[in-house]
Amino acid sequence: MLYLEGFSMCEDKKIFNILKILEDLKRGRKICIREYAKRFEVSERTVQRYIKDLNCYFSKYNAKLDKVEGGCYIFPQISLIKENVIDLKEREDFEKFADILGILNKEVLEFLGIEESIAKKIVDEDIFLVKENPVEKFLKLDIYKKIKRAIKHKKVLEIEYAPDEKYHFTNVKPLKIIFAEGNWYLSALSDDEINNGFKFLRINFIKDIKETSKTFKPPKEALEFLENFQSLFSRYKVKPFEVVLEVDKEVKRYFKVKKFLPSQTIIDENEDSLTLRYYVTSEDEILLIVKKWLPFIRIKSPEFLREKLKKDLKNYLDNF
Repeated sequence: MLYLEGFSMCEDKKIFNILKILEDLKRGRKICIREYAKRFEVSERTVQRYIKDLNCYFSKYNAKLDKVEGGCYIFPQISLIKENVIDLKEREDFEKFADILGILNKEVLEFLGIEESIAKKIVDEDIFLVKENPVEKFLKLDIYKKIKRAIKHKKVLEIEYAPDEKYHFTNVKPLKIIFAEGNWYLSALSDDEINNGFKFLRINFIKDIKETSKTFKPPKEALEFLENFQSLFSRYKVKPFEVVLEVDKEVKRYFKVKKFLPSQTIIDENEDSLTLRYYVTSEDEILLIVKKWLPFIRIKSPEFLREKLKKDLKNYLDNF
C-alpha cells in the first residue's frame, strides 16, 4: 500500500481507491474509466473525479494524467509518483527506526548528524522514558571524525590514550566504531602483546590521534572476531571454553526471555532450576553475569572458574 503526502489516511473508500490508482500508475499501467468503475464498484463519473483529484494534486508539479484512446489515462512522469509517494512498509520501518532513536537523547541524535528539529521531535514524542542515560556524554567530535576517516580510508594511526595513566600506541589499525554498554569504542589492532594486539579503546579517553601515510588491509580473522565477539571482555585469537551455570527458579524466567551472551543455550530445565551452557574466551565474560545474579546462580563447571569466583568473593568479604 502507498501513502501520498497531502491525502488523509482515513478509512475512506475514495482515499483507498485513489491510492490503488497511484499504485497502478507507478507500475506504468493505463487507468481505464470503465474498467476501474467495475473494479471499485462505483460509477464512471466517480472514477473521473478520482482522475480530476489526482490532476489537481500533481498540478503543483506542472504534471497531469494524459488521456489516451478508449477512455483511458496514463501518467508519463512516473518518477514524480516515486518521489512523492511513500510505500507504507517503508514508512512503518522508518517509524520503528525513529522509535529506536527516541531512546537516545537529543544531544546524541544531533551528534550523529540528525537535523536538530527532527531530533527534538523524535525525543519529545513523549513515548519513551529512559531512566538511565544509555549513552555517555561529551563525545569528542574532532576525535570521532578522525577515526571515521581513518577507518574509511584504512589509515594507520598513532594514538595517545589516557583512561588513567597515559599510553602511546603506534601502528594502530582502526577497524570499527563500536557502541556497547552505553559507551563508544574504537576497535583496533596494535603491535603490543595484550589480547594479541586487539583493543577496544574508549573514544572519550583518546587524547590525541594522528593519521600516518601508511594504509593497511584489515585481517580477515579480526573482522570475523568483530562479527562474533560476545562482550568487551572477549579475547582475540583465544579458543572458547565451555561454562555450565545453574539458575534458581526465582530468576530463571529472566534467562528464558533474554540471552545474556549470544552463546547462551538452555540444556536442562525443571521446576527448581534452569541449566545453561555458554562458550566464552575469558573468565570475566561469565563472572560478571554470575556476580550480578548472586545468590540465585551457581557455576557447575569448569572447576577453575568456580574456584576463581570463591576467591573473588572471599577477597571482597575480607575487605568489606
